[in-house]
Amino acid sequence: MSIRKLIVALTLSATSLVPVVASAETAAPEHCILLNHRVTSVKPYQVIERQGRGSTQRLAGAEVFVQAEQGLTAQWLQLTVERHLAQMQSKHIGDCALDIDGVRVHVDSAGSSFAVKIIAKNPRQAKEVLRRAELLQG
Repeated sequence: MSIRKLIVALTLSATSLVPVVASAETAAPEHCILLNHRVTSVKPYQVIERQGRGSTQRLAGAEVFVQAEQGLTAQWLQLTVERHLAQMQSKHIGDCALDIDGVRVHVDSAGSSFAVKIIAKNPRQAKEVLRRAELLQG
């Protein structure tokens, strides 16, 4: 086989792999990303709403505590959860607390863990977020 034919064959085989690699990176998730980490506890996420001189507390979602791991930062966890949310647009994952339309996520450091706040748009969705988040505890 000549050098020219070998180069052409290698080029063709390499270009045929590009779509496979690209699709693997953007493939829809198969499971809830929070299952990749050890969830230590879940609690209701409450917000205080001011109404004139008074205020009321209402359920806004769930606060999921993920055990800290070597090399894991709040920023990295935030990024991976946001990527997961974007990928979930094309595929739904049953009972994933993140698989509810319009949820927002905010990750904070919480001592030896991270607090992942999953915030819903309305009280009905907040109850469902909390129900699903409680399923993550193992």
